[in-house]
Amino acid sequence: MVLQKLLCVSVFLLICTSKAINPEAEALLRWKSTLIGSTKSLSSWSIATSTCSWFGVTCDAAGHVTELHLPDAGLHGTLHAFYSAAFQNLTVLDLYNNNLVGAVPANISLFLTLTVLDLSRNNLVGAIPYQLSHLPKIVKLDLGNNHLSNPEYANFLPMSSLKLLSLANNNLSGAFPQFIINSTNVGMRSLDLSGNTFSGPLPDSLPEMVPRLRCLNLSANGFFGSISHSFSRLQKLETLRLENNNLTGGIPEELGMMSALRWLILDNNPLGGSIPASLGQLHSLQYLYINDADLVSTLPPELGNLTSLEYMFLKGNHLFGSLPPSFARVQTMVYFSVGGNNINGTIPSEMFTNWTNLKYFNVANNLLVGSIPSQLRVQRMVYFSVGDNNINGTIPSEMFTNLTNLMYFNVTNNLLAGSIPSQVSNSEALFLLSLSGNNFTGSIPVEMGNMVNLESLDLAKNHLTGTIPPTIGNLTKLRLLDISDNRLEGELPATISYLVNLFVLSLSGNKFTGITPNVHSRQSTIINVSDNNNSVFGESLSAYCNLIMLQVLDLSKNQIFGDLPGCLWNLVGLESLDLSSNAFGGEVPTSAHCSSSLRSLHLSNNNFTGCFPAVLKNFKNLVILDLGNNKMSGAVPPWIGESNPLLRILGLRSNMFYGSIPRQLSELSNLQLLDLAGNNFVGTIPESFVNFSLMRQTSIRQPVIISSILYTTTNHEDFENGRMDITWKGREYTFQGRDAFVTGIDLSGNSLSGEIPSELTSLRGIQLLNMSRNYLSGGIPKDIGNLKWLESLDLSWNKLSGPIPPSISNLVFLCSLNLSNNLLSGEIPTGNQLQTLDDPSIYSNNLGLCGSLLNISCINSSSLTITSRQDLEAIWMYYSVIAGTVFGFWLWFATLFFCKVWRCAFLSCIDAMEQKVMKKMTHIWSTESCPSVE
Repeated sequence: MVLQKLLCVSVFLLICTSKAINPEAEALLRWKSTLIGSTKSLSSWSIATSTCSWFGVTCDAAGHVTELHLPDAGLHGTLHAFYSAAFQNLTVLDLYNNNLVGAVPANISLFLTLTVLDLSRNNLVGAIPYQLSHLPKIVKLDLGNNHLSNPEYANFLPMSSLKLLSLANNNLSGAFPQFIINSTNVGMRSLDLSGNTFSGPLPDSLPEMVPRLRCLNLSANGFFGSISHSFSRLQKLETLRLENNNLTGGIPEELGMMSALRWLILDNNPLGGSIPASLGQLHSLQYLYINDADLVSTLPPELGNLTSLEYMFLKGNHLFGSLPPSFARVQTMVYFSVGGNNINGTIPSEMFTNWTNLKYFNVANNLLVGSIPSQLRVQRMVYFSVGDNNINGTIPSEMFTNLTNLMYFNVTNNLLAGSIPSQVSNSEALFLLSLSGNNFTGSIPVEMGNMVNLESLDLAKNHLTGTIPPTIGNLTKLRLLDISDNRLEGELPATISYLVNLFVLSLSGNKFTGITPNVHSRQSTIINVSDNNNSVFGESLSAYCNLIMLQVLDLSKNQIFGDLPGCLWNLVGLESLDLSSNAFGGEVPTSAHCSSSLRSLHLSNNNFTGCFPAVLKNFKNLVILDLGNNKMSGAVPPWIGESNPLLRILGLRSNMFYGSIPRQLSELSNLQLLDLAGNNFVGTIPESFVNFSLMRQTSIRQPVIISSILYTTTNHEDFENGRMDITWKGREYTFQGRDAFVTGIDLSGNSLSGEIPSELTSLRGIQLLNMSRNYLSGGIPKDIGNLKWLESLDLSWNKLSGPIPPSISNLVFLCSLNLSNNLLSGEIPTGNQLQTLDDPSIYSNNLGLCGSLLNISCINSSSLTITSRQDLEAIWMYYSVIAGTVFGFWLWFATLFFCKVWRCAFLSCIDAMEQKVMKKMTHIWSTESCPSVE
């Protein structure tokens, strides 16, 4: 009896347990167990609770799972174990934005009740299973933002129930998918194929296949050809995105018939043509983006009829003409950008009167003239940019009184003059103020110190005078401060050291002499200076070592003097340091804690002394090093090849370095420019220079100095590459900016000897080769013509001999040549680019050269023309004999003249010889006058 009761209890418990763990819950728990790592979002999934109460699970009245919503749930795993036949009522599967990997299982197609499948923004791979097209009730299929590849399109079935299809941002390719245009789908509302590599023309039949489409996004592919005129039949279309393709043929006028259109985005296509006036009929249009589309057009006044327009972006085209006053009718305008065109005329004042909602105004890089309208009362204005035009006049002070929400103000590179309005401080929200490249005069307003939200202040390239106000130290959010190329003078305020968030500090091209030495109570702890012998100024400059975020420091072209503080090397983020063209002196200090981030170092045109700086051994990422025009001496250390492997530019010109050129320089395979001119180097030119592999390339990219600058500025190319002085085409030249540096070698003005290594003719990418004013001998390498890109060649003032190689005429880019003052011989080559180099001084003082340029005829005779080295050596032998004879005669004569004993002995000898001769002559005469007696 007891056993029978126990059996009944067991059966009852088994029945209860089987009811508690239904098949759907069991399937979900099984899938959960395959997920990797923590699944906190699924912590409620437990047999202890009802399945319908689990996170993300929705059930119907019968308790069956109908929807699974797990977007942004942090899931990491696969879908291989997800399928279960238990899911007979599943309609929604939403796993958006997780970290699901692996392939999309084909068995998902067995969920016959599924209407929504969203697997977008995961890391799924493999081909899209064609079986998904078998889902009979699917309405939304979103597989976007994965790494999926082409399905078997031939096996795809029409998906007549589908309203939204997104395959965006995957690895799909080929022509426009045929399964979309092979059957009519009147229910399709949204189609997104963007961010793939589809190519070919856009299908003309698309309006017939999906006539009720409201959103079409084909952007960021490789579609080419013209925009189909048939698209105008998509009368329900609200969004048309075709940007970032290769579409040509202009903008069809028929697009103006798409009355429902709200978004029209055609950016970054080589469309060409004009802007159709018919676009003014799109009264529902809110967003118009046709940037960088090669449009050649005026701005149609009809666009003023777009009374719903909020965003108009037409920058980077070839638009011309004026800004139509009719645009002022678009009172809904919020963002307006036509920068980077050829628009002229003035800015209509009505724009700022009517556009009361305007936040963004950009007409920079055009040909606008006139002045900035004083009627600016757009309270919501956030962004104002009219840079790179020809706008003149002054900045209306009312602007900063009325535009209290202004955050971005850019008027760079115009003709604005007058002083900077002190009312600028009223724009407390301003984070970027760029007034560079104008004609502003006067002093920097003290009130600028109140603009505490300012992150970028650019006042460069004006005519500002006076000093930098100490209140600049209040702008503690500044990331960029550029006051270069003005007429400021005096001492720099030490309060700049309060700007601890600075990434870029450029004060070059002024007349600053030092830094105010006292920082008072606000001065925070300064990084220790390892060099204890700094001058008073050097100690003041050490205050700037507190700018721990600094990436660019440019104090060049001032009158700053004193020693260099070693703490500058401790700025761990510093990538570019330019102190050139000042009056710094002493030795370059060392430091025990050096930054390894430094990529560009300019110390040229100062009075630095001592040996090659040992601190450079620590800068493994150095790309540019310019120590030229100082008073440094000693040998160039052999460790430079190993310690600075990334060097692209090495400038040591006009110092007192001596010894031989270290062969380890050849380990700098990235070297682009080597300038050792004006030193005391001896020995031969290393043949191993052929290892400069970058110089052997005919396409050399300019060095990028600043890897990542986290600041906002309108023009920062000078911060990227710095500047450098070299001898270019016979003249001193300063290269500056993004295209700063040529490729080549300058060894002029040393005491090098031996021959020019023929291996150098393998450096086919060099533009500059200068070996003048040395003691080089031998001939010019016969393959000099291999240097196809050479623009400047100077081998003058050496002892080079032999003929000028005919291959030199292959240098088609050569525009500066100097072979004078050598021992060259033979006929001067002609042809190609050499015909343009018609200055006889190029070949002067070469006794053996001939040719029409020198007015010396070249006769094919060895007796008249020197045609070989042996002939030249014979001539020099004759000259030597004559010179020796003359020298010996005058040496003998001088000895007799200045030495009395020798002179007396010589004269006595002459007298004795004279007496002997006379005696003999007398005897002869007596014999002839007296006949013999027979």
